[in-house]
Amino acid sequence: MLVLSCLYIFYLFSLVLGHNEDSSVNAKPCSHHILVLGSSEDENFLKSIYDGAKSVSAAYDSVVELYVPKNYNGEKNIQALFDYASFINPDGMIVCLPEINDDAREFFTVPETSIPMITLGQYHPNVPQVAYIGTNYSELGRKIARESVEYLSGKGRIVIINIDEEGSPNYSTLMNSLTTSFSSYNDISATVFDYDTSDSSNPYSDIKKMIIHGEVDLLVCLTTEDTIKISQLVTEIHRDGRVGIIGFGRGEVLDTYLIKGTITELLSIDSEKIGRTAINELFEYIKNGYANNYIAADVRVRRSVVK
Repeated sequence: MLVLSCLYIFYLFSLVLGHNEDSSVNAKPCSHHILVLGSSEDENFLKSIYDGAKSVSAAYDSVVELYVPKNYNGEKNIQALFDYASFINPDGMIVCLPEINDDAREFFTVPETSIPMITLGQYHPNVPQVAYIGTNYSELGRKIARESVEYLSGKGRIVIINIDEEGSPNYSTLMNSLTTSFSSYNDISATVFDYDTSDSSNPYSDIKKMIIHGEVDLLVCLTTEDTIKISQLVTEIHRDGRVGIIGFGRGEVLDTYLIKGTITELLSIDSEKIGRTAINELFEYIKNGYANNYIAADVRVRRSVVK
């Protein structure tokens, strides 16, 4: 009766939190239980993290569970994530945290447990993580610049699409690194096209004119949304292959444009490798009591085979 009662409580708890239908637990009994969790906004990213973690879990005799709540509407549900983790009490957790401008502890309380935690996404200094795996935005900017210069063979006109990110320090670091890298090439003309997402006017009309008049050789997009919109624009005016696009992000829509040759190169964070690295660092900590505090995520580059 006690076991049945515990199982019923677990079921109710999961139902209240909105346990995702895609959450999975390996069937084979293992010595360790690792929990991957985050918001529904990051679901595709988390699934890839889970796949990477699961691919190496057998080496550590561990089961990996993915938990993504169906409903996620603010900071209060961050607390729900940690409450769920505290209830499950896994041997380790991999948590994707959202960007919060203010002090993290104003929005959620991390359970006072000994569960080692690897964090992804936004870095929060007040969260007691054993390691953080994130993007080196300075290196990402230099990487995009190198790929752009190589595509143009050192000479050409580049337009960088700069979406307003509400003063995000990470985005500022990326833009500074990118523009500084381009400034060292005398035969590269790099123009930053800024626009505000709150502006009701069409921010792409000027870019459309530039493409039609042949005033740009390469468009550089720094977000998934911009990469999709610019690819749609180039396709609509029948300029596939006549202007290069270096985009950033992942997903089926971007993959389609890459296969067609609309997108010349597609950069993305290697999320499956992040999952593998997170598992390795968790068990390094479990075994030895320490792990690398900060790990830079690798950038994956895919190039279209259409010439």
